[in-house]
Amino acid sequence: MKPTRAIVFDAFGTLIRYTARPAPYGRLVGADGRPVDRLACLTRDVPMATFAVELGTEASLDVMEADLAEELSGLRLFPEVPDVLAKARAAGLRLAVCSNLAYEYGPAVRGLVPELDAYVLSYEVGVAKPHPTMYRLACAELGCAPAEAVFVGDSKRCDFDGPQAFGMQARWLDRRGGQSLVDALAGVL
Repeated sequence: MKPTRAIVFDAFGTLIRYTARPAPYGRLVGADGRPVDRLACLTRDVPMATFAVELGTEASLDVMEADLAEELSGLRLFPEVPDVLAKARAAGLRLAVCSNLAYEYGPAVRGLVPELDAYVLSYEVGVAKPHPTMYRLACAELGCAPAEAVFVGDSKRCDFDGPQAFGMQARWLDRRGGQSLVDALAGVL
């Protein structure tokens, strides 16, 4: 097995938590009453307002934008994250976030975890995890082979099964089961 040279983190549920969750994108409902295609929201580099106009729900945009502002202002790092990032840096590891996000969440993620080596965000890339392109881009940005990177996140499908299928090491973070990021990265840091 190749030595670990990099850690790739999922964002929400792994590094970042919500303190308020009004779920503004959940209000995007078409004229037929069906919710907006979730994948479209995660893979298009456009703001929520664009989706509202396309769906004809711009009348609700003031409420949706207020909910979005509330949700974004309540984003916080999990308590152990600064220490984990510092230890990883001290160990000489390269660090990235690889996450499925809608447009407005990218700046928030970059602001909460600045100065990482790479950010692979679904709305910028045009595909979402577990699409292999996400993992390929993370490894390319970090300059490492898949086997040299550990992916850690809270989604079994996107953050464990997907990276493993791509050839990365993977750790599933079970916060509901009481795990912290430190627990998930035992043996790596």
